[in-house]
Amino acid sequence: MFVGYRYFDSFGKNVSYPFGYGLSYTSFKYSNPAITKEGDGFSVSIDVKNVGKTEGKEVVELYVSAPDNKKLDKPVKELKAFAKTKSLKPGEQQRLTMHVRTADLASFDAGKSEWRVDAGTYQFLFGASSRDIRATLQTKVQQMAIPVHDVLKPKVKLSLLTR
Repeated sequence: MFVGYRYFDSFGKNVSYPFGYGLSYTSFKYSNPAITKEGDGFSVSIDVKNVGKTEGKEVVELYVSAPDNKKLDKPVKELKAFAKTKSLKPGEQQRLTMHVRTADLASFDAGKSEWRVDAGTYQFLFGASSRDIRATLQTKVQQMAIPVHDVLKPKVKLSLLTR
């Protein structure tokens, strides 16, 4: 669970280049974030505007932060979706929409052999990288559990990294 940016961000470790970091010849502004409950998940949208002087593209990363993530021993945030704009001229804007299923918010509970979504208020974070969050939304999510077979359950106690 705590690998790469999920480890570095959750444990407050400094990095030279955060996950998703990239350089551009222009700058982008994020605005008007929105979230809608849709079927078995959520539709999230944001406007991206080229506020620089050069034409360019932007990749928007969507991270989700679970409620009480430290208490639940989950990463501080996890990448759940991303979208790329078309090539935007200076002053041009595009609305990006991403979809996240409720099941995509689940973590595996080895003790119960189930994928589990804990109830509570989740944060949806729009970023240019894991450390450059530009907009945040919140929504309530209902608890969900998906039991699975425990055939791969460890027979010995494992030493796992926790927060």
